[in-house]
Amino acid sequence: MKNTFLRVFLVVLLSNILVVSIGLGTVQFIQQRHQVSSDMLGEAGVQLVAGYEKLGLPFLEIEVGKAEQNLSGVIYLYQENGKPLLKALPRNFNKQSSQSGRPRPSADLLHSQFLQITGSSGIQYLMIFRPNPRVSAVAPEMVIAFSLLGLLVSSGVLAYWLLGPLLKLQSVARLFGRGDMTARVDDKLARRKDAIGKLASEFNEMASRIEVLLSSKERLMRDVSHELRTPLARIEVALTIAEDKRGQEGQQNYLARIRTELHELDELIGQVLNLSRLEAASLSKEQMSLQPWLEDIIEDVSFESQLKGISISKVGDMPKTMLGDPLQLRHALENVLRNACFYAGENSEIQVETTQESDFAKIYVRDNGPGVPEDKLEKIFHAFYRSSEAREENSGGFGVGLTLSQRIIQAHKGSISARNRDEGGLEVCFKLPLS
Repeated sequence: MKNTFLRVFLVVLLSNILVVSIGLGTVQFIQQRHQVSSDMLGEAGVQLVAGYEKLGLPFLEIEVGKAEQNLSGVIYLYQENGKPLLKALPRNFNKQSSQSGRPRPSADLLHSQFLQITGSSGIQYLMIFRPNPRVSAVAPEMVIAFSLLGLLVSSGVLAYWLLGPLLKLQSVARLFGRGDMTARVDDKLARRKDAIGKLASEFNEMASRIEVLLSSKERLMRDVSHELRTPLARIEVALTIAEDKRGQEGQQNYLARIRTELHELDELIGQVLNLSRLEAASLSKEQMSLQPWLEDIIEDVSFESQLKGISISKVGDMPKTMLGDPLQLRHALENVLRNACFYAGENSEIQVETTQESDFAKIYVRDNGPGVPEDKLEKIFHAFYRSSEAREENSGGFGVGLTLSQRIIQAHKGSISARNRDEGGLEVCFKLPLS
C-alpha cells in the first residue's frame, strides 16, 4: 500500500510540474518572441532623443512613427520631470477601449520594456516600448490552451496507470466467474511490487485453490456415485433371484417395494450428480428455435401424463429464437412440467405460455393444483426441501428437481420464480436472456 501511495503521489506531482512548466515555458516563449532586443531598442531610443534635442518635437513625432512601424509596437517617451514628449500612458485602458471601440495600448510589467536614455546635455529620458497588442493579446489564450493540454495528457497517463491493471483484473475475474476455471492474471501484472500486483497474485492463488476444490468435489461425487451404485446393482440382482423363487404373496410385495426404493435411490444419485456437474461445467450454448423445441418437450410430457387424463396446452409464439443450451434447458423445463402434472391431479389442465419482454424470453408453466403456502414459495427451490403438503409418503420426488432447474436457469444468466395464482394453482416463470 505504501508503494502504491508513493507512486500515485509521484505521478500527481510530476503531472503538476509538467503543467506548470508548460505554462511558464509558453509565457516565456511568447515574451521572448515578441520582445525587441535591448540593443536594438537602445539604439532606436538614442537616435530619437538625439534628433529631438537637435531638431525638436516635429522631427521626433515623424521618427517615432517610423520606429513604431519597424519595431511593431508603441513608444512612449518621458522627460526626467515626468512630462510626456509624445503621448501619455492611458490611465484606464479597459474603459477607454470600451468607449472608443478600438483597443489602445497600455504599458504593464509583463509585456512592456523600459529603457533609460541620457541626452547630450545630461538630461534623463525614460522610454517605454509596448509590443503591438494584436500579437500579445493572443498570449493568455495560448497559455490556457497549452495548460489544458498538459492537464489532459497528465490525467490520461494517471488514469491509464491506475485503471489499466484494474480493468485487466476485472476482465479475468469476469471470465472466472462465468466458469472458466483456467482464467488467470498475466504474470507481468502479478509481479508488480505494489498493492495492485499483490491483489493480482492473490487472485491467481485463490483461483487455483478454487479450481482444485471444484475438481476434487467433482471427482468425489463421481467416486461416491460409483461406490453407491455398485452395491445397488448387486442388491437388484439379489432381488431378481429372490423373486424367481416365487415366495409368498406378502414377500413378493415386500420385494417389489424394495425394488421401487432402489430405483428411486438410483434416480436420486443421478440427480445429485447432475446438480454437481452443472456447478462445475460450462454450458454448450447455441441458437435454438424456441417454439419447436418447446412443443417437443410438451409432447413428451403429455405422453407420460396421458393415463392421468392431464392435458398440456401451449399459448404464444414469441420469441422465435433464443441462445441457450437446449439439453440443460430441457431438463429445467421438464422438471417443472412433471412437477405441475403431479400436483395438478387427474383430468387437469396445464398451460405453457411464452412471451417476449425487451431482451428476455419468458416461459410460464401454470397448473390448477393446491399451490404452495406463501411463506414457502422461495424455499421450494432449495435442495431436498418439500413443503408439508408434499411430504406425504406418496408424493414422489426428492426435492432436487426444482433446485436443478434453478441452477440451470441461473447458469444462463436468467431467473426462475413461483407464485400462487388467484384462480388456484401454481405459476412458475422462467426468465431467460435472448442472447
